[in-house]
Amino acid sequence: MRMGSQAHVDDYNIVIAVTVSRTCAHADPRRVLCPFFFPTMAVSSKPHARPSDPPSVEHPGAEDAEARSLDAEAAALLADIASFDLEAARRRVEKIDARYTGLRRSTVDFSAPARDLGFPEVSGFESPEPPSANLPAAPSDLPEQPRGGLLEQLRNEVAVRQRGASVATLEAERLRERLDASLRAVFDYLRDFTTQLNVLKPRVARCYHLLDSDDPIQNLSWEEGYADFRTCSTGEGGFIERVSMGFTLRGPGQRSLERSGGAVERLRQMLFDLGMKYECQERRNRMREVESGLFVVADEVGVQLVWRADFAKGEIVVESRNLERLGFATFTLRPETISPALLDEFGCLVLGRESRFRSLVAR
Repeated sequence: MRMGSQAHVDDYNIVIAVTVSRTCAHADPRRVLCPFFFPTMAVSSKPHARPSDPPSVEHPGAEDAEARSLDAEAAALLADIASFDLEAARRRVEKIDARYTGLRRSTVDFSAPARDLGFPEVSGFESPEPPSANLPAAPSDLPEQPRGGLLEQLRNEVAVRQRGASVATLEAERLRERLDASLRAVFDYLRDFTTQLNVLKPRVARCYHLLDSDDPIQNLSWEEGYADFRTCSTGEGGFIERVSMGFTLRGPGQRSLERSGGAVERLRQMLFDLGMKYECQERRNRMREVESGLFVVADEVGVQLVWRADFAKGEIVVESRNLERLGFATFTLRPETISPALLDEFGCLVLGRESRFRSLVAR
């Protein structure tokens, strides 16, 4: 029975050592005096009453208050252990741990001069001086941005580009308006011109030579004419982009042309391109090959004119077929040159009268 009690006491001594060591870890080592190893002692079989926590004794000096509190906690913990109240000891240790773990606000006043701890003064070392505020700043490797920063610079570039685009768009719009106004004046003139000639049907003093024939097409009169225009889409402004004019000159007679071999097809293609009216009588051999052809061409000439706006170049292009002669011709005009006087000269050119239209266009 004695040996069992002795082993039981030894186990409690181990628990006491661990518990007290945890308590002393929070205490000031100068103040806490607690044994980590307890000698074997006789323990009464009667349970001891748990002593109450010793009253704290007030001592002068604020700096020792914490140490006295730890001494009181250690004494109360030893009393719990001596009475074998390990549960109370565990709760007390947890309470101490909760009180002294984590960040603690120091109550020591550091405003007073530091006490001399007896360490020898070391000489020969100088504390580094703080950098002066007047020293120039170290150069940066980054390129210096203009005032306002990169975003402000980009905004300015976008604004400049938009202004340039707006100016270009405005100029293109004004050019389209000038071309539209010029072509509208051309259409108004040609519409009235063809209307009057459709009633008068005047003689046109012009001769057309067909290839190498010595008998030209002549004694022609105005048969019928028209004028029309075409506009671009509404999304593009609905401006007039071309004015068309066509008329037919007819004479009293006809002429015959004969070709053989491959020349038959070449003459047929030429008459078709010029818009001439003709009839062809072919002679073929036994192999169904064309040997020759007789063309009967009427004294009738179809004239076509197109006044077209070149918006890219800002010009008016006049394309004609059979106007002064059989074939094609092209003129280029500036929109500001379109005037009633120029259109009158063009009308004289159509009627075969003396005209300065070519000289005005060449300027």
